[in-house]
Amino acid sequence: MEMQMPLNMQIDSESTIKQFREFLTQYNRISEQCFADCVHDFTTRKILEPENTCSLNCLEKFLKMSQRVSQRFQEHHLTLSDSMAATAQAQSMKK
Repeated sequence: MEMQMPLNMQIDSESTIKQFREFLTQYNRISEQCFADCVHDFTTRKILEPENTCSLNCLEKFLKMSQRVSQRFQEHHLTLSDSMAATAQAQSMKK
């Protein structure tokens, strides 16, 4: 007899898997981008200091950009929510 997970646990599990896939996709994208931008010398197995510095700067720039976009999105969402609340309040006063 097969046991089935409750629907809410199944949804949580699917959501977690989706978030993890998105994280891996983002990680792979930034890894490829920084590698392509920073690594040019394939004559040695060691990571050269300029490559290391470039990679760290690339990652830091990406993280700051992601943080800034997230912050702007939150600000926009808050403004939109305030606007919708004000509109709803104005409409309820008219009735």
